[in-house]
Amino acid sequence: MRSLSRLLAFLESLCSKLPIDEDDVALIFEDLHLGRSVVPPHVVPARPTLLRWDPAKPLTLENCVVFEFAEAEKHVKECLIPRSVEAQRKTPRDVWGDEVQAVVGRHAAEVAKYREWVGL
Repeated sequence: MRSLSRLLAFLESLCSKLPIDEDDVALIFEDLHLGRSVVPPHVVPARPTLLRWDPAKPLTLENCVVFEFAEAEKHVKECLIPRSVEAQRKTPRDVWGDEVQAVVGRHAAEVAKYREWVGL
């Protein structure tokens, strides 16, 4: 019985848990992005996908954005998947431009206001 407890504890430690929960997802999707993609013309996605914006930063409310599925595939391919030395990974600003980067920055500022308001 004791070894079973150890095994369960070990397996639980291996499970990766996201640093955001379903309430955070709702905040990101509904309140920050208003159910729209971060990429202009900010369509209402048929298949919304939440992704980390900057791979160099941890997954947080400030670093998670909404994409349409096709946009998400492009973001993963260009920004998130490690590449060889010859073909360096691009930054999100390089792929999506200054306008989208500004939108992400505004959303991060909104999260900061929210955290201050809630006392986090």
